[in-house]
Amino acid sequence: MQAKNSLAESFLTDFHDARPGLTSNAFGALPVMFRGHAFASSYEVLTTVVPHASTQTTVIDLACGDGFLLALLAMRAQPGMRLTGVDMSVAELELARTRLGPTVTLHQAKAQALPIPSGNADYLLCHLALMLMDDAEQVLREIHRVLRPGGTLAAIVGAAPPPTPAFKTYVEILAKYPRVAQFSELRFGDRRFRSRDGILEILAPAFENISIDEIHIAKRITPEEHWLWLLDMYDLYLLNEADRTAIHHEYLSAAAAHCDREGKLEYLQTLRFLSATAA
Repeated sequence: MQAKNSLAESFLTDFHDARPGLTSNAFGALPVMFRGHAFASSYEVLTTVVPHASTQTTVIDLACGDGFLLALLAMRAQPGMRLTGVDMSVAELELARTRLGPTVTLHQAKAQALPIPSGNADYLLCHLALMLMDDAEQVLREIHRVLRPGGTLAAIVGAAPPPTPAFKTYVEILAKYPRVAQFSELRFGDRRFRSRDGILEILAPAFENISIDEIHIAKRITPEEHWLWLLDMYDLYLLNEADRTAIHHEYLSAAAAHCDREGKLEYLQTLRFLSATAA
């Protein structure tokens, strides 16, 4: 029997059931720079981990959402590639099934108890979810269990954004509004995923050949476009609707002072890419 969801798991499941496809809508067409090269998205960066080869290759996408990453791999039509997706959200998995068809195996499950045989996978990928998960040690034990010896874990996790006046303004405004009572104690994931040293510490017991790099995002957008981006994040949904509306108006008014002559803001974002092999 699956364990009862924690507060964080219930929030994340409800959020994605209500807004399936939101993460891929936010990041799927957002160009990035990685190791000096341009990529169409951070999802595309993750696909580079999986080699183009005709040998049998099994890939798991953990927290697969609507299947965007799996679809990029499936489009290769690579002989011998077996794809599996795992997610907690029924609505996300429904979109994934529509996108991918019957050739990809999908499971509704938690990362702490994967319904996948031991030593099954050559690659386990995870896009912007690993740092949100409860009981990170158990998650990593499960990832290690399902990977073959020498199999690869590759994930993209969040990082503190570079300081920009517009984002600083948003953070200051957001801090003035309290969370709704039911989310006052909500915390996502393990703080160690927020720093390079923390990532090394948490991966070291079961993984080797650990590599950590940065992914950079830079674009110019209007304050309203920036607001729409912020609406794709979780923070605003820990507040009530009236406060979200108030923050919207206050932010747009304040952000105007940071616009250039064309009415646009500098938007910068940093993500971290990590990879490691199962010891």
